[in-house]
Amino acid sequence: MKRDFDLIRTILLEFEARPPSNIPLKFKHDDYDPEIINEHMVLLIEAGLLEGTLLATTSSPKRAYPVRLTWEGHDFIDSIKDPTLWEKAKKNVIAPVGGVAFSVIKEWAVTEAKTRLGLP
Repeated sequence: MKRDFDLIRTILLEFEARPPSNIPLKFKHDDYDPEIINEHMVLLIEAGLLEGTLLATTSSPKRAYPVRLTWEGHDFIDSIKDPTLWEKAKKNVIAPVGGVAFSVIKEWAVTEAKTRLGLP
């Protein structure tokens, strides 16, 4: 499975909009298969962007039970929240190489935001 950064962004925005809760989010989206969503939430927990529990059995893939954004998750979503900036990131960072580490996207987005604010 290839990471889908649009799905990752959508999941993180959903968590940002969610009131605080200890109940795992059962995220659904008409454009994505539930197993693909689960796998992306597994990746987001493993990457430290979401806090939650991962359960694995020998007979099925890991299941993600995410409950909240982490500090890193908030920082990342803050850096790519603006739709115009996100489209620019996809065009200038993700598309040219066909995929990139999320840290590269975040670094680019932070640099772009600093430029927009006139910061060094």
